[in-house]
Amino acid sequence: MSECLSNDDIKEICQNAFKDEYDADMVSNLLNEIYKSHDKEIREKCINAILTEARKLKQLTRFKEQLKQFKKEYIQRQIEANVSGVAELSTVPKGYENIKGIYSCGDYILNDEGVKKTAKTKDGDFVLVPICSQPLLIVERLRNIQDNCEKVVLAFCVGNSWETVQVEREVIASNTKIIRLANFSIDVTSETAKDIVKYLQCLMQKNINLIKVSHTVNRLGWQNGEFVPYSDKIKCDSELNFKDIIKQLKSKGNFEVWQKHCLLLRENIYLRLVMAASFSAPLIERIGGLPFIVHLWGGTGTGKTVALCVAASVWGKGAYNNNALIQSFRGTEYALSEKAAFLYSLPVIIDEGQTVKNKDDFDTLIMNLTEGKGKIQGSASGGIKKLRHWANCFITTAEENIIKYNSGGGTSNRIINIAAQSKIINDGHITMQIIRDNYGFAGKEYIEYIKKLPLEQLKNRYDDLFAKLKDNTDSTDKQLMAMTFLLLSDELSEQCIFKGEKPLSIENIKPFLTSQKEIDNSERAYNWAVNWVSQNMNRFKDSINNNGEVWGKIKDDVAIINKNVLTEYLQRAGFDYGAVMPELAKRNKLIKTPQGKWLHSMSVYGCKASYVQMILNDNEYLEVKDDVSPF
Repeated sequence: MSECLSNDDIKEICQNAFKDEYDADMVSNLLNEIYKSHDKEIREKCINAILTEARKLKQLTRFKEQLKQFKKEYIQRQIEANVSGVAELSTVPKGYENIKGIYSCGDYILNDEGVKKTAKTKDGDFVLVPICSQPLLIVERLRNIQDNCEKVVLAFCVGNSWETVQVEREVIASNTKIIRLANFSIDVTSETAKDIVKYLQCLMQKNINLIKVSHTVNRLGWQNGEFVPYSDKIKCDSELNFKDIIKQLKSKGNFEVWQKHCLLLRENIYLRLVMAASFSAPLIERIGGLPFIVHLWGGTGTGKTVALCVAASVWGKGAYNNNALIQSFRGTEYALSEKAAFLYSLPVIIDEGQTVKNKDDFDTLIMNLTEGKGKIQGSASGGIKKLRHWANCFITTAEENIIKYNSGGGTSNRIINIAAQSKIINDGHITMQIIRDNYGFAGKEYIEYIKKLPLEQLKNRYDDLFAKLKDNTDSTDKQLMAMTFLLLSDELSEQCIFKGEKPLSIENIKPFLTSQKEIDNSERAYNWAVNWVSQNMNRFKDSINNNGEVWGKIKDDVAIINKNVLTEYLQRAGFDYGAVMPELAKRNKLIKTPQGKWLHSMSVYGCKASYVQMILNDNEYLEVKDDVSPF
């Protein structure tokens, strides 16, 4: 029996309560007395004794009804006594101090020990059940202004320190998806998943007006006149995929130390252009340009990698080791495009272009990256993934030129090619020490300066520089557009970062522009063919050394080439015979028949076939009739 009630006491009370008219007050007092005991076994014995007496006195039904109501009220009283409804935390996550002392947790207990829920047992008792061994709460809602999707920031304790993680809102609404939180050191299992989902939904409902709401984008760069990550109004919510990059886009050390050292480095034209490329990236979308590549190449030890690190130090971490801002070409095209889309208005910096596995696909990679948009891909959940875009400048290095003799004109057109013919940085060790300890200031200063400039002013200055380039150089519009961005960014960076420095001039950059002739695909095919003939002179002679393989004949600076052989070797070199030959005919680099055709039915060394007659010296033009063989 109860500590203060004997069996006889209960029997006497029941006879008085049940004898004539049912006395509910007396029964209630009896139950309160019984439930003062925390011993469940004693409670059950007392209740069974009352049930026996109630059955004898024919009051069983009324007593059961009162007992049911009493237990319900008792549990509620216990909840109110044990659950304050407010999180009782000694510390709160940094930046979210507004929740201290007022953050509601409903019927849950949230304190430094973790999270507990209130529950009742099968026998109608009240208990507190642990569901998470660490404090866990929702501190911020991230509403993406691009796709209207929402993420939440969860704060949790690991040891004595608070940490945060961003997850899609669907994660905290799903019993299966919420288990992913275990990857971030949050105490959730398949057994507790359901309870934690209910708990987090309770927090969301109870604190909907208290939880901070931030506007976000899933990339860096320009958005609605703001520049992420330097905006107080818009945040980036791609923390999970690009966490390392976000962590390294920060400032460290002394701006003046970095500034002073970079002023000395910028006396080198190669380094100057690489820095201009880094500063040019935020201008591309703002002015309405296309992505392009600045490729720095040269022998080992010239300082190419250090130059890239300097370019990266404009925005964040400069040291090479574990630098997420610099990568190699070892990644897939998809990975490169995803990074470009995330950086969006910041430079994509790529070292060691010689590590590309398949050089044949390199032209395609360059074309795709400089188009500024990804490929259409299916989604795992069905449908099509949202098409990703970017507006970056790509800065690359290698020990060799990434433009080959057989590269398409479109490829050459999109690359500012910088061949480092001398040392870029004399003492790379000192430079690396400086940018390891001092970085990330210039980018923010530069963006703030650009934001203050009227957009029309920027565009007009770009147009002026482009017009001057066009009047004073012989290059394609795409080459000129890319180089104009370098000139403009160099000018702007001088105005706000390197004050007093003389901006780059047209004469400074002329050597790095590719001429129209160099870019022209047919012209490059012609030059390749002339060199190919020169390298294979034996194949154009009736010699025993040819093993019977004769490709044609040469006479008077004209190469008579078997059409099938020429087609095959052009294709091997990456040129399209059908596209190249009409252009060469127009430019009088081929001898035509009286009918204006460039194919001749001829006999060369006794072999009758179709031949192309290519002028090796384009200063001479030879007229040959179709029906007469000069051989």
